[in-house]
Amino acid sequence: MINRLQSLKKNQNLIKICFNNRILARCFCTTGRSEDIFSTKNSKDAIKGTIRTQEDIEEEINNFQNKAPIKPKVPIDPASIHLSYDIQEAMQKAYDEFQNGRPEEALKRYFWVLSKTPFDNAVRIQRATVLESLSRLEDAISDCNTVIKTSTDGEILSEAFVIKAVCLVRQEKYSEAIVAFEKSLLLIPNPKVVDLKREAESMLYPDTVIVPNHEDDYEFFNSLSSTLMDNAIVKKSPIHGRGIFATRDIDEEELIFEAPALLSIPTDVANKFEKNDHGHCNNCHLSLKPLKLDKEKEISESREFPKIEDTLSRMTNLPLGDISGICCPKCNEAIFCSSECESQGMAKHKLICSGTPSNIHNNFLNKFYHEISKLDDEDRTNYLLMLQIFSLQYTTGGNQDEPLRSMQMDEFMKRLVHSEPSKHQTTYLSRKDTKIHQLMKGIFSNREITKEIYYRVKSIVQLNAVAFPTSRIRILSEKNPMDELGYSFDFQEIPSQQLISILMQGSFFNHSCEPNVFVATPVVNDKSIRFCSRRPIKKGEELFISYLDGENLTTDKRRITLKATHSFICNCQACISKKNIDFLSLLD
Repeated sequence: MINRLQSLKKNQNLIKICFNNRILARCFCTTGRSEDIFSTKNSKDAIKGTIRTQEDIEEEINNFQNKAPIKPKVPIDPASIHLSYDIQEAMQKAYDEFQNGRPEEALKRYFWVLSKTPFDNAVRIQRATVLESLSRLEDAISDCNTVIKTSTDGEILSEAFVIKAVCLVRQEKYSEAIVAFEKSLLLIPNPKVVDLKREAESMLYPDTVIVPNHEDDYEFFNSLSSTLMDNAIVKKSPIHGRGIFATRDIDEEELIFEAPALLSIPTDVANKFEKNDHGHCNNCHLSLKPLKLDKEKEISESREFPKIEDTLSRMTNLPLGDISGICCPKCNEAIFCSSECESQGMAKHKLICSGTPSNIHNNFLNKFYHEISKLDDEDRTNYLLMLQIFSLQYTTGGNQDEPLRSMQMDEFMKRLVHSEPSKHQTTYLSRKDTKIHQLMKGIFSNREITKEIYYRVKSIVQLNAVAFPTSRIRILSEKNPMDELGYSFDFQEIPSQQLISILMQGSFFNHSCEPNVFVATPVVNDKSIRFCSRRPIKKGEELFISYLDGENLTTDKRRITLKATHSFICNCQACISKKNIDFLSLLD
C-alpha cells in the first residue's frame, strides 16, 4: 500500500485548506478509482507511513464540523485587500507612469483598479491626485468627497481634505479651501498644510501693494533724473504713483539713457546659482575675458596688432585679452575687474565674506547656503538677493550715528514698491521663511531684522527684480588687404550669464503690454544697461517697459501672470481693448 501511494504522488493535485492552523491535504488520484487520504502532523500512522482506517477519518471529519468557526476580531472587506497579483501590478504601473509624467495612462489604470476594488479609499485618493494634476478639479473633488463620507482612517481623511482644498484654491474658492485645510489639520497637524492654508488666506486677503510716498520725494527724484541724459525725468504719476517721462521728442531705437543695477545675482545659462564665480567680476559681472578674438595668435603677430587692439577696444569699450582681476584678500572667492569695482563691491561683499574671522558668522552663513541649495531656482535667487540687500543696508540704512540700530532701508530702497499684509492678516512667515529669517539674523547679528522688515525686503525682491542675459563679444576676423589694419572685423554675441537684478533708475519704469522702451543687447555688465525707444515717443509721454516675457499672450493670460507676479491687474490700452500680443520681452 505504501509503495502504491508513493507512485501516485506523481499524478496528484494538492489543495491546502487552512483550519485553525492545521492543514488537511486531499489527494485526488487520477487512476480508475479515487481515495480520500487525510493526514495530520501529529498522526502516529503518518509517522509509521500507514493509512488510517475509515472510522478514524470519519471521526476527524466530525470533530472539524462540530468545531465553532473562529470569527475575526475586525470585519475584513475583501475588496480592500489586494489579493490579486494583477491589481498589485496595475497599481505599481500607475504609480510609475504618474511619476514619469504620464498621468493620462496612470489615470486609466486607476479607473480599472477601482472597477475591481470600488471601496478602496487609498486607491481613490491616488486617483484624485492624478485628476488634480490633469486639472479635472470637479472629478478630483468628487473622489475626495467619497473618501470623506466612507473612510474611517484619519491619515486618508486628512489627505482627502488637503487634495480637495488644493482643487478649491485652483477654482479660486478660497474660503472653502481654508475650511478644508483646517479639517485636515484637526486630524493630523502638518506644518506643510499650515503653509498651504496661509497661502489660501493670502489669496483670500491679498497683500496690499504699497507705492511709497515721502515728503522729500521731489528732491530725490530730481537727483535721480539728473542721471538720465536729459532725455527723461522721474516724477509723480496720477495713474501709477510715479513713473519715468520723456523730456523731449525721442526717435525710434534711440538711446534714452544708460544706467546701472543696484545689485545682481549671477546664474549660469542653466539657471543654477554659482556660489564661487572666478570668471566674472563680483560687482559688475563683466566677464574677465570679455572679447574673444578669432585667429588671435595670428593677429597678435601682425605689425599692426597695437593699432588693432586699440581700435577694437575703442569700438567695444572693452579690453582685449584677459583681465587679471583683484581677489578679496580674506576669502579669495570674490574677484573684481578693477579697483573701482573692488571699492563698490566690497561694500556688499564684506559682510557675507566667508573669510570673516568670526566662526559664529561663518557658521550661520554656511547654514544659509546649505538651506538655499535645497530650494528651486526662483526661491534660491530671491533669498540670495535678500542677502545682498541686507548686506548693503547694514551700513547705508538708518541713522549712521546709531551703531546698534535695527535694520532699516536707505533713501533708495525705501522708495521701491513693496507689499504689506492686509488688515485681515498679521505678518506671517512660512516654515521656510522662518528658518531663513533666523539665519539672516545670525549673519547680521548687530542689526535686528524684524519680521516686518524681512517681509518687506522679500516683497521688494519679488516685485522689482528683473532678469536679463549678459554676453561676451566674439570678434570674427578676415584678412583684408584694402583695410589699413590688414583685417576686417565683425562682432557676435556669446551668452555669458543670466543676471537677476534690482535696477536703479530702471526700477521706476511702469509696465505696459505695448511698451515703448526696451533694454538693448548685448549687455556686457550690469553697470551699463542701455534703455532705448521701441517707437517714436512724444515729449511728456510716459515711458514703459514690459514686465512679461513670452509669446502668443492673450489678455487673460497677461493679467493672470501679472496678478501672480506683481500683484496688480493690468489696465493698459492693449488689455482694455482685449488685444492679443504676439511677443513681449524686456529686451529688443
